[in-house]
Amino acid sequence: METTDPDSHNEEVELLLITEGKTKKIASVPVDPSFCWVISKDDVTAGDGAKHDVIPGKGALATTTTCNVFKLLKAHGIHTAFIEQIDSRIFSAHRCNMLPYEVVVRGRAWGSYLKRNPGVEKGQPFPTPVVEFFLKTKDRRWKEHNLPCDDPLLIYTPGGLDMELHYPNQPTHHTSRFLTLRANEVLSHPNEWRLFQTMEHLTRLVFLILEEEWRRQGKQFIDLKLEFGLHHGQLLLADVVDADSWRLLDENGDPLSKQLYREDGSLEDMLRVYEHVAALTGKFLPGEHEFGRP
Repeated sequence: METTDPDSHNEEVELLLITEGKTKKIASVPVDPSFCWVISKDDVTAGDGAKHDVIPGKGALATTTTCNVFKLLKAHGIHTAFIEQIDSRIFSAHRCNMLPYEVVVRGRAWGSYLKRNPGVEKGQPFPTPVVEFFLKTKDRRWKEHNLPCDDPLLIYTPGGLDMELHYPNQPTHHTSRFLTLRANEVLSHPNEWRLFQTMEHLTRLVFLILEEEWRRQGKQFIDLKLEFGLHHGQLLLADVVDADSWRLLDENGDPLSKQLYREDGSLEDMLRVYEHVAALTGKFLPGEHEFGRP
């Protein structure tokens, strides 16, 4: 593993780089390998990395937002990997074996959901938030399989033998299925299929908690992407939850998320969005509403 020093303020702490993505680094502190440090970068990307810029200060704002969100969720009994904020760009977390799924929850029809369901009107609210699973892939590969796209829609019946991969941007029916995998080609933990129902429940609960907080501030929460991991066998909400993780609209219907960047908004405007969102999440009120317990 590579040795990294993410911040000069902590030169006395030797960190071992576990992995680095487009917008963050995960590092291990050798004195206690059971937890890690999540280090936000100033990078912003879209289109699976096809569009990429650096916004100075973005990493600190993303960390502030994530920590505020996790504190709120922990106050509502959600089990998360988050432990505490270390500095402006770093928080500590329980080190997890990450599950290879992006779990997306939607309160309204938007984005790729419209491409998969062309008869649905944009913005149509769902009576119950819709949860979908996408298989996390890289370079259009899953193990020995070459794929026509990354992060395909995953359709799976708990306890079944097969898992279907579908194009994420085509109407979902039999013609959009491009590969069927045996369940054991995807699942790697004992009884992992049982976790799907738990992840679906937790994802919907997280959405409702955040939706109520944003409603209280006059904002419209559209959808959210989450990731989960296992820490000593316990399922935890992990990774980050920041303005790149959701679609959120202000009172005028303008985006308070990375959607502005996708729509070619300026980097200056994106920085203002990140600043505004970080400040708004600082106004969250833990424990002010209850939606039940996982």
